[in-house]
This record gives sequence, structure tokens and C-alpha cells, in this order.
Amino acid sequence: MILMVDMGNSSIKWATFEQGRLTPQQRISYPNNNFEKMLTQAWLKLDVPSQGVWVSNVAGLHKAEILSQWVKTHWGLTPTFAKTSRYECGVTNGYEKPEQLGIDRWLALIGAHHLEKGMLCVVDCGTAVTLDVLSAKGHHLGGLIMPGVTTMYNALKTDTYALAPLNNTLHLDEKPFLAHDTQTGIALGTLYAVIGLLEYVINTFQRQGNPLKLILTGGSTPALESFLHRPYRPIPDLVLQGLVTVVNQSL
Repeated sequence: MILMVDMGNSSIKWATFEQGRLTPQQRISYPNNNFEKMLTQAWLKLDVPSQGVWVSNVAGLHKAEILSQWVKTHWGLTPTFAKTSRYECGVTNGYEKPEQLGIDRWLALIGAHHLEKGMLCVVDCGTAVTLDVLSAKGHHLGGLIMPGVTTMYNALKTDTYALAPLNNTLHLDEKPFLAHDTQTGIALGTLYAVIGLLEYVINTFQRQGNPLKLILTGGSTPALESFLHRPYRPIPDLVLQGLVTVVNQSL
């Protein structure tokens, strides 16, 4: 068994891979403190991943060190941290400096290329929203980055007086196109900003005769789904799927 780990900006996700099968992704938001205790509560009852621990990490060096020490202490293993490269698993990095492309985006591209055919628009809706376009032959054509839905709201909350906390239970499918209260106005405005980005990119390629298939991943994906008026494929564990592809090639 191999433990696959995706350390994002605001949460950690993991799944086990055994006999060619990836288990359903598990997810926990980072605590304000004591990341080590959180790992113990989440992982102590897991079977020892005797074939290794593979990690995608964009959470920073400090959390990576805590995770590495936990894995060594409890399982006697040293985790392998995936790295971005110029070319891997049929995908060519489009950045002039390949190492500047985040490992989560790189693995998402690899995962998407191996799960879906054709030209792809890969959108990860998390703390940040990243959008990357991939040719049918696996060439990364470049990408865009913008603040995520919650990040945009928090920016307003920081710089604007008397805003209430964002209510994540809002049933936006029942709301009007335009808001009649501040809370809904912010929620809809931030969602429309993300929708506008991906629609603009997809429509631009469409006019050039290059239709894109839309792939969505990330924690804010469910909030966007009712606003999309085009086909899309949600893949919640896309980063882990890419990590599996990399691991399979290395074995």
C-alpha cells in the first residue's frame, strides 16, 4: 500500500493506493496550531503504507517537516515529495522556468491528461483559483491565477468595515441573479468573478476553433456548479490522480 498525500494551502487530502485502486479522498482543514496532533488523529489507525508515502506539497517547508517527522516516527519511512519537471508522464511544462509551476498544478495537469482526451481547461478552485490549458498532445499552453472565492471575501472583510462572516450554507441556487443584501452580493460577486474567468478563456479558445473540455477540482467546486452553463467534469482528487500516475511511472 502507498499513501498519497496532497498538502494544499488550507487543507490536507490523502488516499491509499493498492492493487491499482485509489481509495476515496479524505480531507481535513489545517488547525490553527498543532498540525502534528491533527496527523495523529487522522492517520494513527491507518495501516502502515509499506510501499511508501508520496506527497504533493504547497503548504510550505514547516508543515512538510512536521509531516516528514511524523511519518518517520510512526512508520519508519521517509516520504517522497514530488517535484515539478520540464516533462513527465506525457505532459510538457509550459513555463519558461518549470520549477515555478506549483506541484499541485503540475500533478493536476498530469492527472487530467491521463483521465481525459482532447484539449483541456483544468481549473482548481481552492484558496487560489488556477486555470491551465493543456493541448491534446500534452503541451501546457500556460495558465492564470486569481484569488479563490473565500480569499476574495476575506480581503473585503479585512479592508471593509462591518461585514458579517461569510455564510458557507447559503443556498445560492435559490438566490436571484442580483443580490438584495450585502452577504449575498459578496457571495455572488466572488463566484461570478471565477465563472467569468473560465468563460472568457474557454470562449476565446472556442472562437479560435479550439474547443476546450472543462475539468474542475478544488474545495470550492460545488459552489460553482449551479452557475455553469457548459459541460464539465468534476474530479475532486485530481492532484492525487496525477500523483498516482507519477508513482506508477517510477515503479
